[in-house]
Amino acid sequence: MVRSGSRFTGVTAIVIGAALLLSAGVAHSQSQPQVAADVASATELQPVRVRGLDKVEAIPGADLSPYRKIMLDPIEVSFSKNWREGAVTGSRIRSSDKVAIREGLAKVLREEFVRVLTRDGRYEIADSPGDDVLRIRAEIKDLYINAPDVLSAPNVRSYTLSVGEMTLMAELRDSVTGDLIARVTDRKRDPESSYLELTTRVDNVAAARRAAASWARILRGQLDSAHAALEAAASTTDSPQRR
Repeated sequence: MVRSGSRFTGVTAIVIGAALLLSAGVAHSQSQPQVAADVASATELQPVRVRGLDKVEAIPGADLSPYRKIMLDPIEVSFSKNWREGAVTGSRIRSSDKVAIREGLAKVLREEFVRVLTRDGRYEIADSPGDDVLRIRAEIKDLYINAPDVLSAPNVRSYTLSVGEMTLMAELRDSVTGDLIARVTDRKRDPESSYLELTTRVDNVAAARRAAASWARILRGQLDSAHAALEAAASTTDSPQRR
């Protein structure tokens, strides 16, 4: 059973960021009961407004207060179908370059989530399921990089108005039961400049870190709010009644 409470607190946690394995479809290796459970959970989701995120859906009464640890599944990354290799740089991007971009972005996203979530020791990153572990499955879809700045084109300089854009899709689940708690979708586009600027690998990484940090801060904020509400309720219950 999914833990529930009287508040929709923390429902946005993504973030993951964020994201995403749901968009890839249900794995064929899943059992029929699990598939049925996922479908049932999805039909129970209700829209929730969360500042900073495009779309959040959660089960009624979703509560993140039981969770002190986060289990981050490997982040999948896929390019936009409209992304034309070398459209800006004019050079051919090799398969190895695309693999490096996907792996590099996944690494940056994980690093930012870990940094933001564990900065004061209140939350931990878990490697295995547990009663206090929230599992996040995340994916980056529709990645569009205006100037990849790959090693295969060392003498090419690219000037762009914006670094690019990408979409985070994330699922939050109880790590023990696997029950779906919330689903998040959010698109991030690097702000456009009013004039063309030289765009390098450093700019691409910096833009990815900004997006990842934004998603991680939202998750952190939702977890903090859920625990603060729980602590306030406990304090009220434990304090003697005034006459």
